[in-house]
Amino acid sequence: MKISTREIILLTVLLLMLLSGAYYMFYYVPNTEEINSLQEKINSKTTQIDNASITLLRRQSLALKKEALEEEFADVEKHLDEDFYDADILRQIERIITPYTEIMTIEFDNKKPAANDAEKLTTVRTVQVSMNTTYDDLQAIIKTFAKEDAANRIVSFACSSHHDEFSIADNREMRVSFAVDFLMR
Repeated sequence: MKISTREIILLTVLLLMLLSGAYYMFYYVPNTEEINSLQEKINSKTTQIDNASITLLRRQSLALKKEALEEEFADVEKHLDEDFYDADILRQIERIITPYTEIMTIEFDNKKPAANDAEKLTTVRTVQVSMNTTYDDLQAIIKTFAKEDAANRIVSFACSSHHDEFSIADNREMRVSFAVDFLMR
């Protein structure tokens, strides 16, 4: 059987197509997928590096600003009141109350002399809080005040509320005011 040149060309083209298909299926597609996944990993790492670089630059900038502010306000500390560093209890009071209400106002009264103020050991500070809350939440606030670390610094705790007879029974919101007298350090 004699094969003509036309058949040889067609067989050659068919063989080249089969080789191209095999190359595409078994080499090109798997490697392309691997290249794409590696490129995604590279992009992810590059983004992480960029974010870390930005954070580092911000930290360095903030450190320089902090140093400049420390130099600028180095002598301010001697002019501050003694209760400037006692903000921790004020933050604790706010942290106790915040989960139980959305409407809250806090006012700080002037210092009052404590029993041992003659010895200049400490003073008492009053915080007035007004808020809207339910009866159950008010009970939770009072229990939390009793359990907190701040409880050993509270001199007195007075509470009053404005509600009708159905507020407690229905657990509806009512207007509550209370005063917390606490010892300053």
